[in-house]
Amino acid sequence: MSVELTFCGSDSDLTRALLTGEVQPKGIDLTAMTEYPPRRHRRFFRHGEFDVCEVSLASYLSSRAEPEEYPFTAIPVFPSRRFRHSFFYKHVDADVTEPADLEGKTVGVQSWQTTANVWLRGICAKHYDLDLEDVTWVRRRGDDVPVELPDRFDVRPVSGDRESDAVDDPRDMRELLFAGELDAVMDPAGSLFHDVADADEVEFVFDDPKAEERAYFEETGIHPIMHVVAIRDDVLADHPWAAVNLYDAFREARDVGLERARSPSTHMALTWGHIEAAKQRQVLGPDEKVWEYGVTEKTRRELAKFVQYAHDQGLILREYDPEELFVDSKLSL
Repeated sequence: MSVELTFCGSDSDLTRALLTGEVQPKGIDLTAMTEYPPRRHRRFFRHGEFDVCEVSLASYLSSRAEPEEYPFTAIPVFPSRRFRHSFFYKHVDADVTEPADLEGKTVGVQSWQTTANVWLRGICAKHYDLDLEDVTWVRRRGDDVPVELPDRFDVRPVSGDRESDAVDDPRDMRELLFAGELDAVMDPAGSLFHDVADADEVEFVFDDPKAEERAYFEETGIHPIMHVVAIRDDVLADHPWAAVNLYDAFREARDVGLERARSPSTHMALTWGHIEAAKQRQVLGPDEKVWEYGVTEKTRRELAKFVQYAHDQGLILREYDPEELFVDSKLSL
């Protein structure tokens, strides 16, 4: 008899075969659903609504300090990765030509714990000499896993009455940025991307963000991990085999998605998508390496760098070894 489990994730080409039932984990009757990431993360971290969930890497790291409060453990599945230089915008009157110019200015973020923002702050500090302690950070909402941030960081809500469980409104940061009340915004969802293309008031912090992202990858070999997949500990206690079977199913679904993306007959809304995909492979390497799962030499380096950034930014009290974060590091075999 199969074990009935629920899964909530993103509707992406790497997980779609699981969502449609084309791929089924062995021994598991999986009910799969999708949800907008910030809402999905809150539902899982605050209420444990799903047995298996695709979650923010930053919030997951913060949760490891309180396993009784957050009783779940991840498997090394990374269904979301993205470079972040092209999600960083500035007001044209901010007098900013490079990230270091944001010292003494105000920068909007979704939350301090948002994975995309942790990566981008870390990259700006490490590679562009931005002093994170000399910026006023304006957050749109509180963290999914509350942590006490060091006083050295000036992190403020959009307004005094905005609580951590307030309804998300992407217009908040957009309106503040376009009005010049914020000097810059780190936008994890990309909701400002098309606005910037047609706007006179706002532009990218980096003149050529794609070139910066490519240079970052060529220097570091890092393709930033955004999400991991977490499983409730009670499920793991009752069915310890489920971790391996779920891991195998996520890998199979990933491979199905990558194979479809490689096919020239695949229909997509991007007319030149097949050409751009080929160019990506020339830069980043084979698809399975770009979207590598498991604790491997590549993913260990990526995870270690993010752990370092999270520690530097006050989200965790110590730097975890990547193997500590997962049910079984041997899942890469």
